[in-house]
Amino acid sequence: CGRDDDQDVLFSPRAFELLAPRASPPFTYRGFCEAVDDYNSRHAEKAFLMGPRERRLDELAAFLGSASHDTDAFRTSREYLACGDRVERTLERRRELGGGGGGDDEIDDDEETEWYCMPCAPDHYDYTTQTCALSMLDNDQSYYGYCQPFTAPPDGCPCDYVKEVESSGPLEGRMRANDIFFGRGSIHLSHNFNYIRASTTMTGSEDTFCAHPELLATVES
Repeated sequence: CGRDDDQDVLFSPRAFELLAPRASPPFTYRGFCEAVDDYNSRHAEKAFLMGPRERRLDELAAFLGSASHDTDAFRTSREYLACGDRVERTLERRRELGGGGGGDDEIDDDEETEWYCMPCAPDHYDYTTQTCALSMLDNDQSYYGYCQPFTAPPDGCPCDYVKEVESSGPLEGRMRANDIFFGRGSIHLSHNFNYIRASTTMTGSEDTFCAHPELLATVES
């Protein structure tokens, strides 16, 4: 990872293990290297590959140090207060494929995983158990974080203030994770105007992270 023209390795798997012995997915050595390689393939200015070796090492160390701080030593890909207390739900979706023999449409059953977060104030969040005692969405409150609703593409991802998805039941006090642009990924990217810029820079399309911000929290590279 980070090989220069002389095939000099700047960052080894062993170095990653020492830096992040308790790293959790999506943070892996392979994912980091693939992300750097993908970025460098899209840009003339290369990450960690320009200038003298000492400068490249300084840049790499600065990035990894900042990432380790933001992610609690590479243990969380989502901001704790916004989505530390979260649940996963598998949704079944049915699609008509069309064109079946005899005029009958074919049906495809598909499953999709969604995450739901309970936004929490610092006084109500337990960092030991990763649970929230009182949702910020309680009593029909709206969540205002990380969204400038008057900002539209190409200046920001479309967004709006959100409410709990259920007023009672298992998702009470929770919001759909993909509706919020809270801190995610190795640098805990946040706010709708930063997501759209990162999406264009890293994927070539402004729609990628705008439509699926959870990609930053779930995909290795």
